[in-house]
Amino acid sequence: MKFRNGIALVAAALTLAACDTLYGVSRSADLTAPLEQACVRRVVETTPGVAAVDYRESHSGKGLFHPTPWSYAYSYRGKAGSKVAGTLTITTEYDGRSQFRDTLWQINAKPPQEAVDATRPVMRRIEAALAQRCGLRPAAIPETCRGVACPTLSE
Repeated sequence: MKFRNGIALVAAALTLAACDTLYGVSRSADLTAPLEQACVRRVVETTPGVAAVDYRESHSGKGLFHPTPWSYAYSYRGKAGSKVAGTLTITTEYDGRSQFRDTLWQINAKPPQEAVDATRPVMRRIEAALAQRCGLRPAAIPETCRGVACPTLSE
């Protein structure tokens, strides 16, 4: 019996040691309707503060461990030295629900506060342009900050 308890204890310790912590800022919301991805891409590419965008589309397939069939990710960054960096992801579920998420996360390390301060206003500009040009209509886009400061934005 002691051997089994020891194995369970070691397994639990390894599981806990493998846990990663996310730090940074995330703005996310459920969408009332899917967004046209060509419109989203144009908005991200033309938002003031964004100099470059890398686009990825993926389909995870239907299955128990893959509840999200479509994911569209727009990783953006500002001009050299600006510290702007983020990833806007739009996912569509099998039942037609869609979610908006704009993030600046790092795993097991806090992003520099300067990057958070530079990126948060760009996130808000992207949201405003998506609302105006693509029909983004969430009731609110809550912000989550972990390990970084997120003072109230004036814009």
